[in-house]
Amino acid sequence: MSAFRLGRMQVRRSGYGAMQLAGPFVCGPPADRAAAIAVLRAAAAAGVNHIDTAQYYGPDVVNDLIRDALYPYPAELAIVSKVGVRRDDTGAVLPFDDPDQLRAGIEGNLRSLPVGRLAAVNLRMPCDGRVAARFADHLAAMVAARDAGLRAGGGL
Repeated sequence: MSAFRLGRMQVRRSGYGAMQLAGPFVCGPPADRAAAIAVLRAAAAAGVNHIDTAQYYGPDVVNDLIRDALYPYPAELAIVSKVGVRRDDTGAVLPFDDPDQLRAGIEGNLRSLPVGRLAAVNLRMPCDGRVAARFADHLAAMVAARDAGLRAGGGL
């Protein structure tokens, strides 16, 4: 299986997107928690060395499953997350993309996983016409998180 560089790590091209481990509509716990944990362990055993997640999956549900299934993490496991939105009490996805909110989203992922640094953090961009007006602020927040050692790579 081919590999590519992600920050300081070599990862295989095929990773595991953990979003569907949460309940319906990516909200709440899975119907079968033991099965969700087994899926994560099977992926790692099969050689998957990067997992895509987000604190707002569940919210917190998917990160908790990853932690419970795989922590302490193998040194070669790259955990990639996303920021830029949050869920409210009804499960609706709402913008959470002010610079301080982006930082809070990264810190929420670090806390719930728990890791000291994420291999990469992707910025989920809004589809509401605000991208151009706020991109410099978003980019500055992501650079500050990198400079603080909270993330290695980044993406959009």
